[in-house]
Amino acid sequence: MFHEPADEFFYSAYMVETEHRDTQGTIKNGRASAFLLEIGKGMSWLVTNRHVLDLDYRQRTAKYKDFALTKLQVTGRRADDTTYTFRFHPEAKKYFHSDPENDVVLIETRVHLDGADSWHWHFGLNHLADAEIYKSIKPFDLVCYTGFPDQHDKLGDRPILRSGHIASDPTFNYSWDREPHGQCVAYEGFSFPGSSGGPVFAPPRGMTHIPKSRHGYLIGVNALHIEAGPAGHSGISCFYKSTVILEIIDDNNLRSVTFPGA
Repeated sequence: MFHEPADEFFYSAYMVETEHRDTQGTIKNGRASAFLLEIGKGMSWLVTNRHVLDLDYRQRTAKYKDFALTKLQVTGRRADDTTYTFRFHPEAKKYFHSDPENDVVLIETRVHLDGADSWHWHFGLNHLADAEIYKSIKPFDLVCYTGFPDQHDKLGDRPILRSGHIASDPTFNYSWDREPHGQCVAYEGFSFPGSSGGPVFAPPRGMTHIPKSRHGYLIGVNALHIEAGPAGHSGISCFYKSTVILEIIDDNNLRSVTFPGA
């Protein structure tokens, strides 16, 4: 388990660069965040938001309906502080939740984590908060989140880490407009474009053997912030629960997947 949000968490965010093109050749470039998850036998999967890949996802208008993803490039950092970049094949398998409101995607990397040039910072399934662990997550619990908003360190291409507090009751799904939005939790904190897809971590609470104490867990995937009209950012952001990731894994039997050549 992670016991504090040290380097292992800070650098667990990967920079995602995307390119989308429409049928007229118009190009839209984007930047987001992601993290890596090991699911059985050293198999690595990239986790980010569905809207990072699909510009038309949950849009109220059809302005992006003709755009398709043409580049997905991910950059990470090794323990020796050097960086490495992977460009995903357009046909890489992508897995979504059965409820399309859950803005999460798992993407196969076909990179085995035992390789010398494999991904470095990553999470295991034991780091994810499941439904039982979520019973210990409460309003006002501290969270921290790392990623690549516009305020990230551009000289070194390093992520930036921020913190906040759970703002909605995580026992229930949060809605900012009376419409269902999936397994969403609100937190008090400033998340901006580029943070999408980054990991959200709940640090450990209390001490070992003290009632209501718990380890630190990866509890979600950063997704969006709520606007407050002309005032701009409301100070409320949202993430999707880690239980969404686990449900995608189990619904698609990903625990037993073995990539060719692994």
